[in-house]
Amino acid sequence: MIGTWINVGAIWLGALLGLTTKFDLSARRQQFIKVVLGVATVWFGFKLMWNGLADSGGVKSFAYRFFIVLVAMVVGHLLGKICRIQSLFNRLGQTAKKKLENAAAKGPNAGNDGFMAATILFTATPLGIVGGLEDGMSQYWAPLAIKAVMDALATLSFARAFGWTTLLSAVPVAALLTALTVLGSRLEPWLSEQHLIGVVHASAGLIMTYVALVIFEVKKVEIANYLPALIVAPALMKLAQMVFGN
Repeated sequence: MIGTWINVGAIWLGALLGLTTKFDLSARRQQFIKVVLGVATVWFGFKLMWNGLADSGGVKSFAYRFFIVLVAMVVGHLLGKICRIQSLFNRLGQTAKKKLENAAAKGPNAGNDGFMAATILFTATPLGIVGGLEDGMSQYWAPLAIKAVMDALATLSFARAFGWTTLLSAVPVAALLTALTVLGSRLEPWLSEQHLIGVVHASAGLIMTYVALVIFEVKKVEIANYLPALIVAPALMKLAQMVFGN
């Protein structure tokens, strides 16, 4: 739950700074923070992937698991496209954009529009889903800490433009992340017992590295479409265990 509280605390901090101070970041500082966030996302993503692949030791086991993860990412992305997961996230993003436009027109009294826009933007994120599950499965809260910085910077602007209701967006964020964390904590014992937890961590780490590509604007990646890989990876690993043995 540490990651959840960090994320909620960051939203509150950003909102309070926006409401009570004139604190702002120059374009240069914003660019610096962007680079730091991108590097941190790559570092913690690769660390999570490495820990997931190397937890049983041996080069052969590492390569075996890595192959399963790569296949899972391909199959997961295909399933994501079939289920139009990224399209759903995009529609939510468009809804948030319209809410922001409406709120901007109304000013500080926008209230509901500002709250709804912030809620959508802070909850409909692949990094939040990955982070919530990892926080529950292994208390690995780095993904949510990275998300927290992003949310705090956004909330700083939202609160200044739309008023105190932006603070309330922390409530649905806390509810979603808590649910994901609890889900992860419930799944972890079974995944560990079945020796499937490693490929889940590795898939989550690889998804994190894709987030960095978006942060650095290197490539537009349909990150949400890769989320099914978190389910496909343990399923493929279990199938491999049944066919080839442990």
